[in-house]
Amino acid sequence: MLEGRTALGWLQLIHHPGRFALAIAGVAFAVVLVFMQLGFMNMIFDTTVLLHRQLNADIVLASTKVRDMTSTGTIPRRRLIQAMGVPGVAEAEPLYAAMQDWIRPTDQVGAGERGQMLLLGVRPDFAAFRDAGVTAGQARLTIPGTVLFDRGSRGNFSRVITATEAGEQPSTEMSGRTVTIEGLFRIGSSFGAEGVLITSEDSFFAFTRNRVAQAPSLGLIRVTPGADPAEVAARINAELGTVDTRALTIQQFIDHSRGYIAQESPISFIFSFGAIIGLVVGATLVVQILAADVQDHMGEYATFKAMGFSNRYLQAVIGEQSLILTVLGFLPGLLIALGCYQIIRVSLAMPVAMPLERVAMVFALTAAMCVTAGLIAMRRVRRADPAEVF
Repeated sequence: MLEGRTALGWLQLIHHPGRFALAIAGVAFAVVLVFMQLGFMNMIFDTTVLLHRQLNADIVLASTKVRDMTSTGTIPRRRLIQAMGVPGVAEAEPLYAAMQDWIRPTDQVGAGERGQMLLLGVRPDFAAFRDAGVTAGQARLTIPGTVLFDRGSRGNFSRVITATEAGEQPSTEMSGRTVTIEGLFRIGSSFGAEGVLITSEDSFFAFTRNRVAQAPSLGLIRVTPGADPAEVAARINAELGTVDTRALTIQQFIDHSRGYIAQESPISFIFSFGAIIGLVVGATLVVQILAADVQDHMGEYATFKAMGFSNRYLQAVIGEQSLILTVLGFLPGLLIALGCYQIIRVSLAMPVAMPLERVAMVFALTAAMCVTAGLIAMRRVRRADPAEVF
């Protein structure tokens, strides 16, 4: 019994086990596709701002053309000096960033091939990052050509990491110069870079072309204790009054970069469109299954009408089938998606999570998909005519 009546929806579904299994597989396929599309999209959004969250600053001075850490542009260094004159500013230091080709070390698949790393240049005695381990490692970057290596980089760098942890100094090439790995830290790869390398300002200029000290990528600003970063940023913008530089709080910088990816790039549209296609495919399959079931039992539905059962009661049977397919299709789809997420984390070294909000949203979308399919199939129930049977 279900809600005081025989569970006709369930009994009709299991009457054709093969068809029932196909319907569940169709719903599960749609669920997996939606989870993967949303997972990839949010993975790109999250990796875009991984480094933003590691910056040990309250405010950043950035170019008005900045997109994210892989495409910052440059600002005049004198803007940092101007910012120091604003009440509430305690420190202002430059940060240099550039995408650099490097030769992958000889321990990994694809060794000797070129890869892309995000190279960051900072003053060795300036704590530019929140990770205390990075700050401690920066003290060893006074030696020219030395870098700190991101152990979260995409690829198999196990031997490099093991050798560095053992006190060795693995080396490779970047821009035709020898680069020596002096220490490790963890940030993680992003969609645009295999990982991050941190070096001193002097080594940064040696590794890059056409970069000078007077054109940093960002300015890192810390405010005095008790000062509101948003208010200080507003005062800096008023003081600068320029079209080439603006002050952003860290959260504003994060929101700006995520917003650019979501609104200005095609990534959001592509993955959202993929999720919609998954739902359409799943709904189409469920419609076909439910419509076939209705057709097989059209005589019974007409008999029920002749016995006095209303269209609403009969439509509830289809609604019951829709909800059953929602639950039984969603659960395996969720488990498969979790497995795929784990594979991505291990093989690509990129963070992809399954927040409860996404689970709830995809479940709601799955329910809407199955209910919509049920509503379409219900049209045949409403047309069931006892006169055609008797």
